[in-house]
Amino acid sequence: MEKKLEIAHFTDPLCFWCYAMEPEMRKIRVLLEDQLDYRIVMGVLSSSIHEIIGDGIDADLRFEFYRAMLSNYIRQAAEAVGMPITVDNLMECNPEELISLPLSLAYCAMKMIDEGIAEAYLRRMRECIFAEGRSLATIDDQVELASEFPIDVAQFRDNIESDAAVPVLQEGVDECRLHGVMAFPTLLLQYGENRISIHGYHSFEELKEAITFVTGGNITLSDAEYSIGALETYVDRFGKVAAREIQTMFSLDDMQLANAMMDLVSTGRYKTLSCGTSYFAVPCNMDR
Repeated sequence: MEKKLEIAHFTDPLCFWCYAMEPEMRKIRVLLEDQLDYRIVMGVLSSSIHEIIGDGIDADLRFEFYRAMLSNYIRQAAEAVGMPITVDNLMECNPEELISLPLSLAYCAMKMIDEGIAEAYLRRMRECIFAEGRSLATIDDQVELASEFPIDVAQFRDNIESDAAVPVLQEGVDECRLHGVMAFPTLLLQYGENRISIHGYHSFEELKEAITFVTGGNITLSDAEYSIGALETYVDRFGKVAAREIQTMFSLDDMQLANAMMDLVSTGRYKTLSCGTSYFAVPCNMDR
């Protein structure tokens, strides 16, 4: 049997750089297809606001400073990564909205129902938080989002409220510790006996070189050829894609991207949804 490249993607729903690297990860998965075994390993970026700002009489002031710093940092980073971002809401968010533990548990609650839907749910959480400025801090918020998917929503809620999702998340946390994962995203690439770890955000070219290295040149990635048919297939596969994801997938410059989007919309089957600093392409029958 032909060896496959295995990628364990260590991540967290509230990690901005995980959201930023989705164009690269989607491209790798499309290009490799059956040559790839891909899985998500859920971690926890933060379980309490006090892990970030500490305790004491100055905690509220430190939170205001942290929130302002985070907002400014993401605003600057958004210009570099190109994904749709809305940052104004960060200056109004409550401390619980900057804690990832409930979101990690929500992903695991969905994973208990369907792993494929859980991945789509994880993506929607990131769109809500980073692109739409929507809070998912409460269980009711998470259940409302889950209702977008064809699942038993009552079961999803019970998985969270009964703490049934806790051991599922603990498995991911334990694997993070096993491999010394201290930051997200982290990719663990394995090909036969060869293994390397990649920490933090990386461009497609950097990830491409890492894949060539770990596979000893047995797996190499070539750029996808653009056509309107290939673009439609890409959008249909994921249902909702950011302009930056299309640009990355087909290695387009800004003018080529604009022309591609005009071609896509002119089919009458797709539309664009403006969101924050950029936009998404979606089928016309999709509202979210």
